[in-house]
Amino acid sequence: MPQAHGVERPRSLAASLRVASILVPIILLPEAAVSQEVTTCPGLPGLKFVILKNQPYALCAGAQSVNFNEITYANCAKLHGDSISLEQSFPFPSVNPVGNINTVNQGAPHRGGYIVSTYSPPAGSTNPAGDLAVYSCQGGSYAQCDGGLCFTSTTEKTSPLWGDVSHSQIVCSCPIRTSAIPFEVMGPFPCPTTAAEFDSVCGSNVSAANNGATIFIGAPFRDGYEKLSECLTGQPQTFNTCTRPLQ
Repeated sequence: MPQAHGVERPRSLAASLRVASILVPIILLPEAAVSQEVTTCPGLPGLKFVILKNQPYALCAGAQSVNFNEITYANCAKLHGDSISLEQSFPFPSVNPVGNINTVNQGAPHRGGYIVSTYSPPAGSTNPAGDLAVYSCQGGSYAQCDGGLCFTSTTEKTSPLWGDVSHSQIVCSCPIRTSAIPFEVMGPFPCPTTAAEFDSVCGSNVSAANNGATIFIGAPFRDGYEKLSECLTGQPQTFNTCTRPLQ
């Protein structure tokens, strides 16, 4: 029978399937679960950590950061190996049922042009002839770099904020924490000889409002660097330490 003008001829089943394949979004199956080791660390109750195995990472402990618009930017070391971090789980929008810091960092930097800031004991802090020490601060400000994203585009570049970045360095973005509760930072060694110099390392007179301020990288746990190092390596670590001079 001739087709009436304006009336669409019914499509064949094959034609309908071809149209459906164009109009219906393709649903991708989730990626395989990322191999990861979630653990707890003695002395740090209620917290879950991930040990990232044989991956590139940024080590910010011992670096200095500069504050700009309430975010600090730290010139950190680019390393490869085992490191540890808070779990940083995110149930959405992960391609896996639940993602965490290992999910984000795995495959970096080739997958996204970044690596993640995690922790391992800096060599200069465990050697008595080194250049780093753990400072026990009674209050002040520090940069919380664990889990910070660090972009490979900053390597071998120069900025008025953080200066020259070498081939073995990368810049990481880290939020500022101002606290009246005791915390630790990784700072320069030998130790300061005056209370004022010590307080400067602890960020006693700066906050997120101070653009351009130099802020050291800290940990919100008492003996946090020691406990995290032992949790990662399985062995106690002895750090250089600094305490506040009396005056």
